[in-house]
Amino acid sequence: MTRRIENSIEVPGTPEEVWEAITDEDRLEEWIAEEVELDPVEGGDASFRSEDGERSGTVQTVEEEERFAFTWARPGEGESLVEFTIEAVPAGTRLTVVETPIGPTAVAAGGWRPRLARLRGSLALAPVV
Repeated sequence: MTRRIENSIEVPGTPEEVWEAITDEDRLEEWIAEEVELDPVEGGDASFRSEDGERSGTVQTVEEEERFAFTWARPGEGESLVEFTIEAVPAGTRLTVVETPIGPTAVAAGGWRPRLARLRGSLALAPVV
C-alpha cells in the first residue's frame, strides 16, 4: 500500500489565481486531467479522466483561497483524500498537495510532481486581470 504523498510548489500567482486553478473545471483541465467535471462545493461530485483512466469522488472541504479537498478513486479501488492548502508567500503562493489513502485497499495515485509542474506553467501563462 502506498502511504501518504506530499508535494509543495511555489508559484508567482496570487492565492486567488491558485484557488481558481484548483477549483475551476477548465483550469483543472490544463494540468490535472484531460476531462474534469467538478462541483466545487462540499458534497459536490468530482470526476477526472485522463490517459491513465478515470477517478471519481466527492468534494470534502471548501475554504476559499485556503483549503480544498476531495476524495477520488479508480473503479474497484479504495479512495484517497486529496487536500490542497494555499499559503501566500513573499514570492507569490505556496500550494501544498497531500494525498492520503483511505482504508486498507486504497493507493495514493501519485504523479503530483508532473501535475504541479503543469500547474506552474498554466499559472505562468494565465492572463493577469
